[in-house]
Amino acid sequence: MTFSITAAAMNSESGLNKLDALLKRIEEDVHEMEILDADLLEETLWYQTSRAERRLLLMKIATAMLHRSPRLHGPHVQRCEVKDERTAAQACEAAYTPLYILVENDNSDGRLVKFVLMAFANRETLDLCYGTGQSRTPKACELESRGGSGELKKLIEKRADEAAARGVAPRIVVAADSDGEWPGDIKQAAQEIRDTCTNRGIACPPLNKRTAENYVPDGVWGVWANKPEQTNIRPAIEALLRLSHVQRDHVRLDKSNTAPWTGTETNAAALFSGVSTADETVLIAASLKKAAAKAIDLALGSALAAPLRADILSRDPAGELEALARTIEDYL
Repeated sequence: MTFSITAAAMNSESGLNKLDALLKRIEEDVHEMEILDADLLEETLWYQTSRAERRLLLMKIATAMLHRSPRLHGPHVQRCEVKDERTAAQACEAAYTPLYILVENDNSDGRLVKFVLMAFANRETLDLCYGTGQSRTPKACELESRGGSGELKKLIEKRADEAAARGVAPRIVVAADSDGEWPGDIKQAAQEIRDTCTNRGIACPPLNKRTAENYVPDGVWGVWANKPEQTNIRPAIEALLRLSHVQRDHVRLDKSNTAPWTGTETNAAALFSGVSTADETVLIAASLKKAAAKAIDLALGSALAAPLRADILSRDPAGELEALARTIEDYL
């Protein structure tokens, strides 16, 4: 976030302590600051009552604004104008609140978020989410989960209520899948999460595949399954990759001895009607949810994410994952 400071705010004696606190988050590289009335800076109460090193910092911020191109996207694109004591207090509340990325499951969904950011986000975003931003107090970005769609909805409400109580807009991005068993299917719990986000003004880029595991690209599956130690699981991965793209979007990737689709549901049965009995049997026996987690871990651990951008877009031609990455960037 970028905090835009006016001369009026810098001359409000009762709000100067808030500006000092705000500047600390700027010094920690969590947020950015711009001084709107740069030509009046040296005449302001904030500047004149500051220590020499702080005056130098304020002058540096004012000068940098003259040479900075307007941000169109990415970290700090959101601006918050500070013009008096009240808005300075609100700015502090926002600056000392992490960007919350709320997910249903921090294992599967959390892995997917990191994989997506590694593939699409810029260095500044990665540093805020996984680098020095994590050493700040509070953190620049925090991924949270309570487990289950019902608990996720409660967590969204809780964080939104906290923001409302402090008089600031919620700094929240929700990543939630559809649980859909066929194209266009969105389960009631998933729809309730989307509706809650809409009603509370919270970003929730739609993820329309069944679960996080359904987004794993072919290249990631291939690299992991071809490792010598994956002999047992390899036939299941090969069966999975024989499914059509639409079938891959909605197949159930779960623990072993779990049906990969609901044969008694008309739409699901029609979608998977062409799958051979042999492939269905192999998919039932495999623990594909666990395999997906290990495949993503391999990609994250071996820096495969960035080179696989094209592979991700092939698995996700609608660009849902890239949209999630861009949304997270724009809220930092």
